[in-house]
Amino acid sequence: MYRQLADKTYEFECDGLCGAKNRTDQKSFRQALNVARLEGWEHRKSPSDSWLNLCPQCAEQSDSTAELAGIHFFRREIDDD
Repeated sequence: MYRQLADKTYEFECDGLCGAKNRTDQKSFRQALNVARLEGWEHRKSPSDSWLNLCPQCAEQSDSTAELAGIHFFRREIDDD
């Protein structure tokens, strides 16, 4: 999710499991998107035509094959200790 704040800058919120936020100082949406990408965020279009904004950690853990089916699951390490 993204939103334009009161000062006209943009903030992206991770659509993964963590809810991380990336507040840019950009007043242009395109520039904010470019800054977020430079910081490792991924922006993916889902099969339902909505956009997913993922922080670097959630982007790494996401399962893109499940996304193709319209399901948003994330891989998680499980310790067997």
